[in-house]
Amino acid sequence: MSLGMRSKNRLRLLSWVLALLIAFSSSHAAETLILGYTNLRGSKVPVPLGVDEGIFLRHGIELKMVPVSPGTLGVPKLLAGDIDLFLGNSEPVVRAIAVEQRSLAVIAHLGSEGFMLYSRPGIARVEDLKGKKIGSSLDGASVDRNTKKALRKLGLDPEKDVAIVYTGFQNSSDRLKLVAKGEVDATVAGSDALPELGKDIDKVNALVDLVEIGIAVSGADISAEKNLIGRKRDGLKRFVSALEESFRLARSRPDLVRRTYEKHLKLSNAATLDWMVKDYISARIPARPTPNPKVIEAYLEEILQNKSDAQKDVNHYLDASLF
Repeated sequence: MSLGMRSKNRLRLLSWVLALLIAFSSSHAAETLILGYTNLRGSKVPVPLGVDEGIFLRHGIELKMVPVSPGTLGVPKLLAGDIDLFLGNSEPVVRAIAVEQRSLAVIAHLGSEGFMLYSRPGIARVEDLKGKKIGSSLDGASVDRNTKKALRKLGLDPEKDVAIVYTGFQNSSDRLKLVAKGEVDATVAGSDALPELGKDIDKVNALVDLVEIGIAVSGADISAEKNLIGRKRDGLKRFVSALEESFRLARSRPDLVRRTYEKHLKLSNAATLDWMVKDYISARIPARPTPNPKVIEAYLEEILQNKSDAQKDVNHYLDASLF
């Protein structure tokens, strides 16, 4: 074989190997998923922890996290394709399915939030709330809906018995500060925000645990559009596998939970971080992050009061097939 022929054969072989490497690299490139989130507090911590620890990337998922506020924007962003996944309160998702027949599903549940109705120390009984100012967030937002639902369950009419004050604050800590200052008399807030009050923590009183009056609040559900679940099923199954690994790691490594809160919530106060880590580790966390039918049932209870012909089967609102 001539020298020229051998050179041509080498070039062909090199070209073939290069093409094979490119094809292999393309087939194994990480799939990008965009996850919108309301905040990264409480039970949501496994997601940023998994990103920081490279768990999603090891499963072939490049997870991009983008803030979505208020949480009511989660549904329109999912439907518009601006985000692939939404991490937050799933009530707007369940409502959009029930009332507007939107093609959405709850695909994961990271844990229920420890929401309480907090008041000023001088208010020791629910009856004492009559005529008082109740701090809410935005009209129609998840905090607002849960606040009004809690008041009704406690025998108070939100429209007549109290004055709802729309503070514009989505964060529990901001609303609790208003209670501590006496600008409002009570508010619904997450218990993990208490340490941010610092020395003013004694100026708020835990009046009612929402779970005890039958209100299951999950600010840590993950939802997706059903057509996307069909199109990106393989990628979403890898996302769920990474989520489960991150979930287990968060439960076993308080040090990583602390580091994640410190980084993503921009916290530096040691006492606050200690409180938040303890609150997460001791919270009502499920064994696996599968969708929680009880949370959906709680949302449907309220929705069916005004939309009696809505689908009552909770399986219509969730998709656990990715697990």
